[in-house]
Formats: sequence, structure tokens, C-alpha cells
Amino acid sequence: MEFVINRNDLVKELQTVTGVVEKRATLPILANLLLEATSDGLQVGASDLEITIRGTAPAKVKKQGAVTLPAAKLHEIARGLPDANVSFKLLDRNQVQIMCEKVRYRIGGQPRDEFPKFPEIDDSKGVKLPAGAIREMIARVAFAITTEDPRYSLNGALVRLETGRLTMVATDGHRLAYVSRGLDVKPIEGDEQVIVPKKALAEVQKLTADLSADDTVLFGKVGKQIFFIVGGHRLTSTMLEGNFPRYENVMPEKCGTSFTLATADLANAVRRVALLASDRYGRAVRLDLAQDKLEVSSETEMGDAHEELAIEYGDGEMSIGFNARYLLDFLAAVGTGTVRVELNPGNGTGDAGKAGDKPGQFRPEPAGDLEYRYVVMPMHL
Repeated sequence: MEFVINRNDLVKELQTVTGVVEKRATLPILANLLLEATSDGLQVGASDLEITIRGTAPAKVKKQGAVTLPAAKLHEIARGLPDANVSFKLLDRNQVQIMCEKVRYRIGGQPRDEFPKFPEIDDSKGVKLPAGAIREMIARVAFAITTEDPRYSLNGALVRLETGRLTMVATDGHRLAYVSRGLDVKPIEGDEQVIVPKKALAEVQKLTADLSADDTVLFGKVGKQIFFIVGGHRLTSTMLEGNFPRYENVMPEKCGTSFTLATADLANAVRRVALLASDRYGRAVRLDLAQDKLEVSSETEMGDAHEELAIEYGDGEMSIGFNARYLLDFLAAVGTGTVRVELNPGNGTGDAGKAGDKPGQFRPEPAGDLEYRYVVMPMHL
């Protein structure tokens, strides 16, 4: 194997695929990247046994071949090279010589045969989806995915593709993010409903970061594998098994009380007040509603914090507590300058010393092209 590649092209490709590599790989070979010099250029691949990614970078191939090299070290070397062409040459015993101007490395690798095989992808099973919509929808649900719940199905987001509509839902049992959008799509084999791991969604979001709204992502399912083809990259992932919670039962059908306020004002108030919130109780902040005002507060043995915001509200006093981080996650992702807060009458007890016991719902204002809901269970204060 021997090829020459521009340093910037090499670094860009390594940055794209190394996110799949496990930092603490159970098998040593999984800490490596697969480099294949082909007639099409340099193919770079990574795998953690559940998720795989492959991409192609432009390169002048003098001799075709393949080898695997340590991902972290190769990325570190590439970033430190001068801005010039880089030559790779496979030597004996899987040693690889890397040269760039006056810099020369020799690094040990492992043979191609020890690297996991990539799943076969049938492109005809895929459906084209707008890259901008995919990126936007993932950003609005990914933060609500848990990685700690023993229920395996909650370690990913539900992706539901129907004729004319794409829906994503994520929950950690304490909050739920739901986003749905009408699209000109039609699943090949009827409605599809799969649970996509959080890590796979993060990689898709990264792959679509530089794409325009007119670009597309090919999404499909083959057996127990789902795939995303984004530009010159192919990402596959094993679907998560198990039953996803019936999210429809969690989302309030109607809310008796609602008000709007500036996203930045609420985020800043929650952030400031949470400085004195207790970590022991999930950094809870309290929202007290009264005539035309919202007071955000927290109280611990260290002290207390209060901030008052002006709102249009006149439905009587109401009090409820939420996890501050849960609120800030939504406010950072909502993407609108104003948000709508919706509460049911059951949340208000009429007693400022008590918090409500029904979930609150948050939405962007205006809604735009997305139907976006964020449902959060209250905290006892």
C-alpha cells in the first residue's frame, strides 16, 4: 500500500470518522482505523461493533492495499504535520511510514483481516430525507436521551417515518422531547419505526453539519441494521431492541394555563438562580406565577436566589419546581427567541408552599415548520 494525500484532506477525514472509535475499546483492534488505498482514493473506516462509518478522501494511490492504525495517535500525528502532501507506505510487519516534507514517522499497525467487517448496505432500501431537517430534529431531541437507564430502548431516540411525516422522540423517564415535521417522503416498505442509538444520531448530526438545506441524507433499514448515507460517508448502526414508551400518554392533550416569554430571559434567570440550587435535589428551581409576573427562585442551606420576570398572566397564583438543567437543555435547543410555557390547572395548588405534581410542557413560539414539544416532570420542593 502506498499513497499520497493532502494533509488537510487527511485531517478532515480523520476528524469525521474518529467519533465512532471507542476510547476504551474492549478489543484492541477497535481502537484502530481501517485505511484502504483503492482506485477511488483513500477509504477510512471505524467500528465499535455496533456502529460503523466509512468515508473516502481524495488521494493519489500508487499501490493499493489496506492496514489498520491507532486512531488517536494517527489523528494526533496528522494534526501536527505541515500544510503539505503526506505520503503513506506500508512496510514489512504492518509498519507504516508517514512522511511530510522533512517530517518522518514509522508507526505499527495491525492487518486488515483482524478488523470487523462492514455490514452490506442496499441503497435501494433507502429514503431520501432533507439534511437540514434531520440535523435540526436531532438537535431538538438528542439531549433528552439517557445513557444510564437499564432500559436499553431509552438509550436512543425513536425515529418514525410515515408517508408525509418524520417524527423523533427521546425520553429519560423524567422528561420527553418530541419533534415532528411534514416532509415529502414515502417509506418503501410502509411506515418505519426504529430506535436509533444516541451515538449514531450524534454522528449523523456531525456528518450533516456542513450540508445545505437542499442536500439529502439516505436513510434506510436492512435487517437489524439501519443506515445513513451522507455525502461520501456511510454510517450503519444496530437498532436498539425493546419497546419504546408510549409517548402519546405523556404529552398533555391540553393545557389550561400558558404564557410566553423571551427564551434568553428565562435561560438567564434559571442559570443565575441555579447557582444556589442544591445538587442533592437535582438543582431544582421554583417557578411562582402571580399577576403578570414569574418569579424564579431556589433555596438551600447556603442561601437563596430570586429573579422576577414580567409576563402576561392573570389566572391566579401557581407554583411548580423543575430540574434547572432540564430547562436549560431545552432553552439551548429550542431555536426561537420566545418560548411558550404550558401548565395544567392541576399544577397549581393555590398554596405557594407546594409545588405542582403534573408535567409542564414547553414549546417554541412561533412553532414554525416543526411540531416541537418538551414535557418535563415537576420536582417536589
